[in-house]
Amino acid sequence: DHEQFPDRIMIGSESTSCTTTRGIYENDTVLGYCSSYGDQIPEWSCSHEKSWQDIVNHPHLTGIFVWTGFDYRGEPTPHQWPCIGSHFGIMDSCGFPKDAYFYYKSAWTDEPMVHVMPHWNWLDKVGQEIVVWTYSNCETTELVLNGQSLGEKVVDRNSRMEWKVKYFPGELIAIGKIAGREIVRKVMSTAGNPSKITMESDKITLNANDTDVAMIKVSILDHAGVIVPTADNQILFMIEGPGKILGVGNGNPSSHEPDKATHRRAFNGHCLVIIQATVGKGAILLRASSTSLEFATIVIEVI
Repeated sequence: DHEQFPDRIMIGSESTSCTTTRGIYENDTVLGYCSSYGDQIPEWSCSHEKSWQDIVNHPHLTGIFVWTGFDYRGEPTPHQWPCIGSHFGIMDSCGFPKDAYFYYKSAWTDEPMVHVMPHWNWLDKVGQEIVVWTYSNCETTELVLNGQSLGEKVVDRNSRMEWKVKYFPGELIAIGKIAGREIVRKVMSTAGNPSKITMESDKITLNANDTDVAMIKVSILDHAGVIVPTADNQILFMIEGPGKILGVGNGNPSSHEPDKATHRRAFNGHCLVIIQATVGKGAILLRASSTSLEFATIVIEVI
C-alpha cells in the first residue's frame, strides 16, 4: 500500500495484543497465566517491542493504539474457562503495571528511569540461569548481583537489554547511567515470608457527594518491608465513617472471587479496594487484616 500510495499516512488502531500476566514469568496453562516475557503471542499479533519499533522505523506510520491499556473481563486468549479475564493489558484490571508498562515508559518518557524483571524470589532455582530484562531511557545500564557487577550495556530505548544470570538470593540492581554517572537505580530484593500489610491511596480527601472514590493499593510485605512478589494472602476489610467499600480486585485473570465484597485474596503481592464517599463529612477509617499478618489502617477525610 505504501509503495502505491506513498503520501498516505497510517495509524495502528489495534496493535500489539501481546498476552502477559502481572508478576508471572512462566506460562501456566492449568492456572491460565501468560509469562511476562511475552512469548505467548496470538498469530495475528506481535510483541510490544516490535509494534513500537515498526512505528520508529517507518515514518509513514503515525502511531498505535496498544490493545490494550488495561486487562478486562472476557477474551482470556490464549486460555479458556475457567480463565475469565484478558491478558492483553499494559496494566492489569486493577491498574497495577505489568513489566511491559515500563518498556513504554522507557520509549516514551524522558525522566530517567530503569526497570528490571523478573522478581528475585526463585529459591527453587539456586544456581540455575535466569533470563533478566532491563528497560531504561538512560545511556547505559549496569546490572549488579549481590555487589558484583555483571557488566554494562548500551541502552536502546526501543528495545530491552537482556542478561543471563545464575540465580542466587539477595539483591539484583539495575543502574541507569548518563555520561558514566549513576542517575537512577531499581533494586529487586529476595523477600522473606509475608509479615505485614500496607495500604496506599491515590487520594487523601474525598468530597461528600456520594460519588467520589479512592483507589487503595494493598501490598504484602516481609519483616524488612520488601514486597513479597508471590504473596496470595486473603485480606479482610472493615470500614468506619462516611464511606463504603465499592469494590475489590487483584488483577488475577483466573479469579472467580466476587468484586462486590469486603475481602479479597492478594495476587502476586497486591490487591485493590475502592472506597466511595457518602454524603456525610468526617473521617473514613479502613482496616485491612489477614491471618498471621500485621494489620494496616488508612484514614481518608471526607469534606
